[in-house]
Amino acid sequence: MEVKTKLKINTKAIQKNKNFKVLICNTKCSKNSFDGKILGLTLSEWIVFACGDIPYKIVDYDKKTNILEFAKNYITENEDYTIILLSSTPLVTHETLTQIIEYAIFKDINLCKLSVGYVVKNKYLMQASHLMVDSVYAQNAEDFYLVESKTQFVYAQKVLSERINNFHVINGVDIINPQNTYIEPFVDILPNVIIYPNNSLKGKTTIYSGVILKENNVIENSKIGKDSCLSSSIITDTILESNVYVSAFCTISNSIVGHDVIVQKGCSLNGCNVPAMSKISTNEKRGYDDSDSGTGQSGQKL
Repeated sequence: MEVKTKLKINTKAIQKNKNFKVLICNTKCSKNSFDGKILGLTLSEWIVFACGDIPYKIVDYDKKTNILEFAKNYITENEDYTIILLSSTPLVTHETLTQIIEYAIFKDINLCKLSVGYVVKNKYLMQASHLMVDSVYAQNAEDFYLVESKTQFVYAQKVLSERINNFHVINGVDIINPQNTYIEPFVDILPNVIIYPNNSLKGKTTIYSGVILKENNVIENSKIGKDSCLSSSIITDTILESNVYVSAFCTISNSIVGHDVIVQKGCSLNGCNVPAMSKISTNEKRGYDDSDSGTGQSGQKL
C-alpha cells in the first residue's frame, strides 16, 4: 500500500461547511544548513503531502517579515480560515492538520497560535486593525519540529523514514531491518513482500505481493511483478512482470521484462522488451550500442 493512501480522509466533512486553506511559507535555509530533500521531497513538498485534500498555496517568505502581515497578501474571503505554516516544519501530519481544523471550528477562533505558525479567521486578519491571539494550540508539538540545520535535517529524515517503514510493516510488509531500508513516500508496496537490508525504493514504484527483495537493490519509478526476486541490482523506469528472477549486479532501465524470465548475474538491459519465459545469460548486454561506453539507447518509459 502507498503511504498516501492513508491520507484519503474526507476532510471536507470535518470542516462542517467551513473552508480552510494552508498557506505554506517557503523559507530559505542559511548557507550553513541543509537545503535539500528528505526521502525525495523538499521540505515544502512534505507539508503538501500532509495536506492531502486540504487546499494549499506555497509562497516564498522572508523570515524578517511579520508572517501575519505577510499572509494578508495571500488570503481572500473565499476561505473562512487559513493555516499558516513554515516550510521548515516538514514533520506536520495530516492528522494534526485535521485536529487543528476541528479545534478552530469548535473554539470559533479569530487568531490561534500554533507551536510554529498560526491558524486565523480570514475576515479577522483582513479587517482587524490590531491583531490579538485569542487561543493557543499546544498539542502535537513534535510535529512542529524546526528543520533549519544539518543536525535537524538528519533527525527529521529519521522520523519520516520510521513513519513510512512502520506504515508498510503494519500493512503486511516484512522489512527485515527498517533502519537500513530507504523507502520514499510514493512507493506502493502490497502485503506479503519481504525486504532485506540496504534496499532503496524511490519515486513512483510499485512492488506487488510475493516479491522478495534481497540485499542492496535500488529500484526507481518501476513496477516489480508478483513473486519476483531481485538481488543487488539497479532497476529504473522498468516493468518486471510476475515471477522474474534478477540475479546480482544487474542494471535494467527503460525496459519491459515478461513473466517467468531469468536474468543472470551482471546483465545490462536498456530499452529492451524481453519475451516471457526467456533467459538472459551472465554478463549479457542488450539495448546498448557497442560503440558507446555505457550510454543506452532510448527505451520505453513508464
